[in-house]
Amino acid sequence: NFHPIWIGVSQANINFYLGSGFIYLNYLLFLIKNGDLVVLAYFSALLGIATVIVLFFVVRDLFDRKIAFITSIFYGCSTLINYYDRRFWNPSFIPLISILYVYALIKTNKDTRWFILIAILTAASFHFHLLLLLFMIPTIYSVIKNFRKIKWYTWVLMVIFYLVIISPLIVFDLNHNFDNLLAPYKIIFEGKKTGLYFFSFESIKSHINSLVSTLGRIWFIRLNSNLQDIVLETNTYKIPGNIFLALISCAALFWFFIKNRKNGYQIFFISIVSILFAYIVYPSYNPEYYLMGFLTLFTIIIGFFLNSLPKKLICIVISFFILANLLTVLTTTNDYGLTMKKQFIMKTMSYVNNKTFSLETAGSLPNPQFAYAGWRLLFKIYGKTPARSNIDTELGWIYADEISKSDPELHVIVSENPLSLNHKLIQQFQEGKYYGYIYQNSR
Repeated sequence: NFHPIWIGVSQANINFYLGSGFIYLNYLLFLIKNGDLVVLAYFSALLGIATVIVLFFVVRDLFDRKIAFITSIFYGCSTLINYYDRRFWNPSFIPLISILYVYALIKTNKDTRWFILIAILTAASFHFHLLLLLFMIPTIYSVIKNFRKIKWYTWVLMVIFYLVIISPLIVFDLNHNFDNLLAPYKIIFEGKKTGLYFFSFESIKSHINSLVSTLGRIWFIRLNSNLQDIVLETNTYKIPGNIFLALISCAALFWFFIKNRKNGYQIFFISIVSILFAYIVYPSYNPEYYLMGFLTLFTIIIGFFLNSLPKKLICIVISFFILANLLTVLTTTNDYGLTMKKQFIMKTMSYVNNKTFSLETAGSLPNPQFAYAGWRLLFKIYGKTPARSNIDTELGWIYADEISKSDPELHVIVSENPLSLNHKLIQQFQEGKYYGYIYQNSR
């Protein structure tokens, strides 16, 4: 039952919807592997490689080959960046678009036709993540600075490309009383309910602490960690960054801005300050991945900083960096990975056989019905579609024809924590960090 999709997911706790570009990308990728989620891992890896390549050529053009080489090594070998790049989700394109944004803005000083790419990237931002719209601040600066040099045909092409790419959201707003376009107005002037917090200094302090931790984590994450604690937004606090490494990061940041303050690279300063200021003061739960744009640009700063050191010291630092991060990756446990989940599902299916079942998920993460909602899709792909699930009340409208009206024969519980149940269990087992419970449904 194919029909056009005009919007994507809601963003930033303000009920503003993204465009549908990322949804269609998912659809195309699933067509390649007949719905197997492993295709997302392959695509994420390719996107990460593409980002490293683009980063190298951009830095080589803006600085020199040596800085480009160091930057690419740092980006490609940082465990933190590596694991964020392995995730396939809306923020996946933040690193690549961030690099292109800053590069294009710097190039507009010599050729204003680069503003056409800026218009394309701005429109694309509405399809991937609103964080990218923070680059509108340096964009406004650059437009004002170069306004008289921009040709009329450049303006025309900018408008055309922008409107074409943003057209799904335009269609949606035209059919929904401009609800999306007016979302900021309704929040500010009409008090529309959102997931935002009240502004507080306690929130600012928390965000600063998170930022400092990230400045250490980009260099090194302790050994024998698990993926969930490294990059899952609710768990990153469990593995804080080293304060000494964070201080080195601050020194590198200061050094970069001092050395480039007269080189026409104010775009770096404006972009980074915009991202960091927004992260610190935004009145919401701000996960670490909100800093992905900053982290990408920060690798350039690290490359510039390390390049200023003696050659032998550069080799020593880079060697230790690669070795430390390699050890972190090699000792990372796979207790929460896709392979483990597939094994769990196959074991569950061996007990369920041909019987119908309902699915329930549980765990310590906030809003478990959402945090673990993906299990239903995993069972559908690698096992059998649950007749019912505890996410049906929230997302059942998407797959209404798959929800059974009759009572399932069995009830399956997937939990991250051991449970004590008042049911006669047919089977219980553990696979990785997940506990499985199966019992007969009462009729």
